[in-house]
Amino acid sequence: MGSTERDTPPKATGGADSGLRKRLELIATVVASPPMIHRGGKGVWSTEESCYEFMARQVRPGWRTLETGCGVSTVLFAGWGCDHLCVVPVPEQRDGILEYCTEHEIEQGSLSFDLRGSEVALPELPADAVYDLVFIDGSHGFPLPIIDWFYGAGHLREGGVVILDDRQLPQVNLLVEWFLDRDPRWESLQSTSKWAAYRRHSSGTLSEIQTSQPFLESGVNPPRPSVHDVARAVVHRARDWSNPKRPSR
Repeated sequence: MGSTERDTPPKATGGADSGLRKRLELIATVVASPPMIHRGGKGVWSTEESCYEFMARQVRPGWRTLETGCGVSTVLFAGWGCDHLCVVPVPEQRDGILEYCTEHEIEQGSLSFDLRGSEVALPELPADAVYDLVFIDGSHGFPLPIIDWFYGAGHLREGGVVILDDRQLPQVNLLVEWFLDRDPRWESLQSTSKWAAYRRHSSGTLSEIQTSQPFLESGVNPPRPSVHDVARAVVHRARDWSNPKRPSR
């Protein structure tokens, strides 16, 4: 198969890129008036704008994208013309996103939903499904973030990107600091105290034996949350709940 834009890791582009400009403009529009689909229609789960801007610089129309969870990002992926699958076990959230897209004239023809829990839906993805970008922001109860990464990022193409939100939570940061930051097959691209993005330098299933992970030294224990980590999580939670548009998952 010949190389296409989707098959090549994207490069940052300058202000002359009208496609990027439009993607960034859509972020500003949606963040200013987001789909209020959570907390009984009184809020919407969201991440930092820097994360959406990072996504905008990665994706191209037609990119195959997958996310667990539903919110602002779902609208953006649809508006950016991605072939997008959203895994969210709440029909009302799906309906809210579709209604929002209709009201704001955002194309939704390439947007699809799986209304099962990610622990059920992701293991049943077609064996030949390949994604360019995977956004993990569904349930954060342990071990679901790891399950979502294992089954979702396992379908990333080589050079594809995975993004994990809410890394301030130990259930997510365990995967980030103890594994992904140590594995040379995952290249850290950008991160903040809230989210982290990696490029995959392998392909296929993520199932492997322990001898394939020499970067995990014998006797090294997963990091325990520090006082700083706990404080950071509390600050994020308090900040998000003080703004009804942006509660934290």
